[in-house]
Amino acid sequence: MNDLPKGWILTEIGEISEYIQRGKSPKYIDKSDLPVINQKCIRWDGVDPTYLKFIHPDQWDSWTPERFLQSGDLLWNSTGTGTIGRAALFTELEGYERAVVDSHVTIVRCNTACHPYYLHYFIKSPFIQKRIEEMHTGSTNQVELSRSEVLRTSIPLPPLGEQGRIVEKLDELLGRSRRAREELQQIPKLIQRYKQAVLAAAFRGDLTADWRDKNKPDLSVNCPTLDNDQINNLSSLPEDWIWVTINQVAKVIGGLAKSHNRASLEKTVPYLRVANVYANELRLDEVLEIGISETEWKRVKLNSGDLLIVEGNGSIDQIGRVALWSGEIENCAHQNHLIKVRVGDLVFEKFALYWLLSPIGRLAIELVASSSSGLHTLSLSKVSALPLPLCSIPEQKEIVQRVEERFKAIETIEQNYQKAIALLDRLDQATLAKAFRGQLVPQDPNDEPASVLLERIRADRTQQPTPRKRKPKATQLSLDCPSASAGT
Repeated sequence: MNDLPKGWILTEIGEISEYIQRGKSPKYIDKSDLPVINQKCIRWDGVDPTYLKFIHPDQWDSWTPERFLQSGDLLWNSTGTGTIGRAALFTELEGYERAVVDSHVTIVRCNTACHPYYLHYFIKSPFIQKRIEEMHTGSTNQVELSRSEVLRTSIPLPPLGEQGRIVEKLDELLGRSRRAREELQQIPKLIQRYKQAVLAAAFRGDLTADWRDKNKPDLSVNCPTLDNDQINNLSSLPEDWIWVTINQVAKVIGGLAKSHNRASLEKTVPYLRVANVYANELRLDEVLEIGISETEWKRVKLNSGDLLIVEGNGSIDQIGRVALWSGEIENCAHQNHLIKVRVGDLVFEKFALYWLLSPIGRLAIELVASSSSGLHTLSLSKVSALPLPLCSIPEQKEIVQRVEERFKAIETIEQNYQKAIALLDRLDQATLAKAFRGQLVPQDPNDEPASVLLERIRADRTQQPTPRKRKPKATQLSLDCPSASAGT
C-alpha cells in the first residue's frame, strides 16, 4: 500500500475503541428476556435472530453493565473455521431491551475517533479478511482471534469527516452491487424451472412428437401395464407409450450394511454413501473403504450405467436423490442407504435417470416415501413399485439427446451467471481496498487530522483513572500499511 493521504494515520483498533471484550459462556434456558447473540447470528448485513439463545435468569446479575450491547457496537466472530472474521453492526434487537454475546464473539465499541460503519467496512475489506484466512490453526485445532490481536490490529484512520464520506460512498457503490447480485440470484431459480419444464415436456412425449411422426416407433414389449388406479397422479402418455413399474424393466438391489465385524474382513473396497450422491451429481472427493466378503461382492459391485437412489433423508425434497454411476472408481460398492437400480434391455439408463429427476418422477417418489409417522424413506419394495413411462429404445435415446441439448444451451447462461457473481465479488473487494488507501473520495484540507483527534482522546484518557490491566502478549495481526507517521 502506498503512503496514506494527508490527515490520515495508521493506528490500532485499540486506539479507536473505548471497549473491546469477548463475551461469556452463560447457562442457557429455552427462553428468557435476555438473548445471547452467537456466531450463527452474526451476518455481514446485521444480526439474524433465528439462532438466538437465552440466558437463565439466575445468571443475569453476573453481566456487568458494559457487557450489554449498545447501538453501534461491532460484533466480531472470533473463533471457528468458516465463521471467524465475520462481523455485524448492532443497532437493536427487536422485542428485547437488552442483549449480550457469547464467548465466541468480540464486542468492539468505538470511541469518538472512529465511525462504527467505517470500522465495519474495514473489517470486511481484503486487508483484514485475507489476514484472517492466513491465520494458522493452533494446538487445539481451533482458529481464534484473541482480544489482544483485535486490540493490536492496524487500521488506516482518516479524519472523522472523511470517514463519513467514505461510508456514504461505500453505501452507494456496494448498494448497487448488492442490488445487481439480488437480480442475478434469480437466474439459478429460472434455470432450474427451465430444466424442470424441459423434463416435463420430455415425459409427456411433447419433446419428440415430431420424431414419432417421422419414425413411427414400435414398442414391442410383453409386460402388464399399470391400471387406472395406479396412474391417477401421473400424466397421460402418447398413444404408443405404456406405464410400467421399475421392477418390470430393472433389477433393484440393496447395498452393504455397516458393521464392526467388517473390520476383520481381508477384502476392502471403496464404497459410496449417501454423502456421495446428489441430484444428477456424484461427489467423490471423500470416498471411504469398507470390508466385504466374496459372497457379497457380486451383489454390491457397481457397474457403469447403474442408478443410485438415496433411501432416506430428513427433508422430503432430498428423498430419492438420484445419480448415474459411470465407472468413476474401479471396483466400487455401495452402502445399504443407497438403492441401486440396474436397468435391462428395455430401458436406456439416462432415460430412467431423467425420469426420476423430472417433476412427475419426483412426485411419484415423494408419494411413496411419505408415511403417517411423518418420516420419509424409501425401500427396495417402494423403488421397485415406482412407475416408469416406457417407449421404444430409439425414442428414449432421442429424448435424452434433446434434453441434453437444451441443458447444454442453458449451461452457458449458468456459467455467465457464475462469472458475473465472481466479478461483483472482485469489484466489491477492489472498492473496499480503494477506500482504505484513501482513493475513493477526495480529501478536505479543512478536516481535522486524525492524529490530532487521537491525541485529544489520549489526553482525556490520562485524566481518567483506569484499573490496571495485563499487557497483551499476542502477536499483532498487522496489515500491509504504511508507517504510523504517514499522513500526519
